Amino acid sequence: MSRILLIHGACHGAWCWRDVVPLLERQGHEVIALDMPGRAGDTRDPGALTLADQAQTILDAAGDGAVLVGHSAGGFSISAAAEAAPDKAQHLIYVAALLPQTGDTLVGKMGALSQTGERARFNRALDGKGYAFDPSAAPLLYNGVSEADAEWALTQICPEPSAPHREAIRVGDNFGSVRKSYIRCTEDRVIPSTDQERMAHEGAAALFDIETGHSPFLSEPEALAHLIDQIAKGA
Repeated sequence: MSRILLIHGACHGAWCWRDVVPLLERQGHEVIALDMPGRAGDTRDPGALTLADQAQTILDAAGDGAVLVGHSAGGFSISAAAEAAPDKAQHLIYVAALLPQTGDTLVGKMGALSQTGERARFNRALDGKGYAFDPSAAPLLYNGVSEADAEWALTQICPEPSAPHREAIRVGDNFGSVRKSYIRCTEDRVIPSTDQERMAHEGAAALFDIETGHSPFLSEPEALAHLIDQIAKGA
C-alpha cells in the first residue's frame, strides 16, 4: 500500500479531508492530510511565503515517496513538490485542481477559466497579504454538500496568503517524469468541468469523473476515496 498525502486548496486546511482519510486508511494506506504554510500557528510573514515553502512542507512528509493528491489550488503545490524532488512523488493526483504549465501563476490560471456563471467573491485578509472567501461563495464551493457539512466547512475556512498564488511556477523534466491522473468534478462551479478536462488532456495520463461539485471530499467522499485508492494501487 501507499503513503498518500492530501493537499487542500485555498482557504482550506487538512480538516477538509476529514471523511476521506479513514476511508483510505481502511484500504491499508498510510494517509496524511497536510496544512500548507500560512495556516493558524504559522508565525512566518504571509507576504514572504512561496511555492517552495509549500513544496517543502509536502516533501518533509513524503518520506521515501508518496502519492500526492492536490485539490483546487493544491494542484500548484503538488506540482512544485514534484519538480523539486520527483523521486518523492510516486504519482500526482489532481482533484478538481489547477494543473499548471511552466510560467503559470495561480491567479492567471484562474482568470483564464471559462466564464460559465458567478465567480466566487473574496475579502482582503492578513493585513492585505492575503484573502478569504466571502461567505456568499458557499453555493459555489459546496454545491452537492449537505447543509450541515457546508455550514461546518464555513466555520473552518481561513485566510489564504496570496504571494504564492502570484508566483510563476517553474516545472520541467522533473515534473514531466512523474505520472499524473486527474479527477474531474463534472458539476464544479468554481473550476468548470470543461477547463478541468482541458488541463487533464494537456498534462495527465488518465482522467476520471465524479458527478459532483468542487468539494468531493465532503459531497462524495466514498467515490473520491475509491478513485484515489485505485490510482494509488496502480502507482
